Amino acid sequence: MRAGPLSNKKVIDLLNGHFVPVYTVNEDYARLGTAPREEKEARERIFKAGHAAKKSVGSVHVYVLKPSGDFFDSMHVAEAAKAKNLIELLERSVTELNIAAGTPVVKPQPQSQQPACEEGSLTLHLTARSLDGKGAWSDFPVENWIVFPPAEQRELLGKRDQVKAGDMWTIPAELSQKLLTHFYPATENNDVSKNKFLEQRLNATVVSVNGASARARVTGSFRMEHSFYHKPDGKIAEGSVVGYMDFAPSSATIESVQFVTDKASYGGGTFAIAVHSVR
Repeated sequence: MRAGPLSNKKVIDLLNGHFVPVYTVNEDYARLGTAPREEKEARERIFKAGHAAKKSVGSVHVYVLKPSGDFFDSMHVAEAAKAKNLIELLERSVTELNIAAGTPVVKPQPQSQQPACEEGSLTLHLTARSLDGKGAWSDFPVENWIVFPPAEQRELLGKRDQVKAGDMWTIPAELSQKLLTHFYPATENNDVSKNKFLEQRLNATVVSVNGASARARVTGSFRMEHSFYHKPDGKIAEGSVVGYMDFAPSSATIESVQFVTDKASYGGGTFAIAVHSVR
């Protein structure tokens, strides 16, 4: 949808000018999902109203509601993914509901935001993208955020307060997994708790020391089961990683990080990951 009709200017103008666009994540609205109870009940009410009206309903649908919040119309994503069909649905809704044009209720802004975290934390921004369109969604890159609080930074640095060029250490497995578990291309499954590492390692080597600052080269690899959908399918994300960390040994503070995949594959295709620190 984002690569198709939701990138169409006419669709964007209709949504921003006449509707309050909302999307939901199915996992959040499942029985054990994190969405508030009243929102789960409202979603179920809309679903049942659409079913009673003999309209198409399901978990991958576009729903149009009346200003009252009641069900008006719906369309399966397989049809709504065609800009012409979605435009017709939106224009018909505007006409029949007599919706006057207005300005967006919420100012457009990036949907991936840096998370709030403990002062002194190391926040990493990760971008992943399919390189060849095989085995994964490839229309857009995808983003994620990983946060290492101050206590974990000391672990990342091998608990060193003094270093010299040539010093080497292996980053603890639980911390390298915290990073590498996000190393996969865009799929339908984003529940990283379902990922299973078969192999993984990250090694650091100090390559330079300049006064109170030092730089460590980081290299490693990963091999991880990651299902495209939420049921096990045996697909493997694997690759090698290279990058660096600039840090202050005396305070065990990491000042800057950049990692990339040297090579990576998944589901018969190749993908790439880039990670950088944000302060």
